[in-house]
Amino acid sequence: MTDDTSETGGEDVRMTRRGVLALAGASAVAGCSGIDSVGRGDETTIDAYNLPDIRRDEEREPPVPQSVPVDIATSHFDAARERVRSLLATLPTPFGPEEIPNGHIRQHLTNAAGDASDGLDDARTARTGLMALQSLRSAREHARYAAAGWGVVDRGLTAAGLQTEHSRTVSAARETRQEHDYVGADPVRAALVHARIETGLERASDTDVMPREESELLSVAEWGETAESAQAYLSDAHHIRAQFAASLPADAGTIEPTLTDAAETLLAAVRDRQADLPPETPAEDRTPGQMAFDDLRWEAETGIRHVADAAGPASAVVVANSRLARFRALDRIQTRREAGELARPSDGTAVRDIRQTAYDALTAALESSSRPGLVRTVLVDAGYKVLAADRGLTHHSGEVAASTLDRSVADYWQATALARSAAPAAQQTVQALRAD
Repeated sequence: MTDDTSETGGEDVRMTRRGVLALAGASAVAGCSGIDSVGRGDETTIDAYNLPDIRRDEEREPPVPQSVPVDIATSHFDAARERVRSLLATLPTPFGPEEIPNGHIRQHLTNAAGDASDGLDDARTARTGLMALQSLRSAREHARYAAAGWGVVDRGLTAAGLQTEHSRTVSAARETRQEHDYVGADPVRAALVHARIETGLERASDTDVMPREESELLSVAEWGETAESAQAYLSDAHHIRAQFAASLPADAGTIEPTLTDAAETLLAAVRDRQADLPPETPAEDRTPGQMAFDDLRWEAETGIRHVADAAGPASAVVVANSRLARFRALDRIQTRREAGELARPSDGTAVRDIRQTAYDALTAALESSSRPGLVRTVLVDAGYKVLAADRGLTHHSGEVAASTLDRSVADYWQATALARSAAPAAQQTVQALRAD
């Protein structure tokens, strides 16, 4: 399976927010509408019917999916699916009172088994290979949680063996991190791939584990989930590394000095930009323009920590690229505020235009960049802001005060600014990698 998997499925049946409102309107005529009109004194109100019509699939997935420039072998996906199925096969589902008398515990295990099955479905329809890996890893974690919990009942399983298993995986991940060779040809592609490997190995070697449940059974279940998660991260990191190495020319050498130097150069650039941050704005008037400014300023202000705490030189390069895009986005928002372009919208048409502009900016940035892989790392974050904004709009019905839409509007403006800042930031990163 490659990173260009397409989404497939059956008949596309959607109940949009506008459809719900139309039905509610018909009910109102019949005298049974439950929609409330909301107003705030003399503030402008907007009919929610005129807001963007958010499709159900747009509420679930970000516009730009995560990706990694490596082909994932079908056999690797098959092995992960088989692991999930084999774990689920150990369960006497559906769980009943005879198997697990405690309803609270039974519900936890039932939910975990259901989430594992959902993860298998999500992997089949994933838009990229990386997203499929993430869904299968989550499915493995949930399936192991349920299987370990049932193991307590079925055969007296304890946490000790799972803790030992986890420790072995942590040791293997740390050993892999120490001997990891940063091979590569194109520095940009190498940074993107090695960043994923670094992150996977870091998470596989995480020892900050503390069971949250007081129940012994659920504590063992959590240890099962933890052990499986570490193994899945390690397995995926090994596979991505092997697939990447196999894709390189025979004369490809180490690229670690290039990544390290670029990380230091970009960290210095983040420090310089951080020193010139505009002052915080007064919080008395919480307009959507100010909200967008404050959010991006905070993200820019924390940039040093994110780069310094990166899992390795490749991750530091990718994270620094993302931070530099935020500085540029902040500049854009500040310029637009000073020009009076970020006034609170007063009608549904304006909100629709703001949303469409955000989507168009994401598409244009991805399609026009000479380095789409690097640009994508910023667009994924921008896309999540659009996703949050879309979800926020679906919560409104009837006549709503314009200010109640501020959060969504601010997120759309942030996404637009980030999308338009992604390519210039990528170019700065390319220069640091000496890959132009």
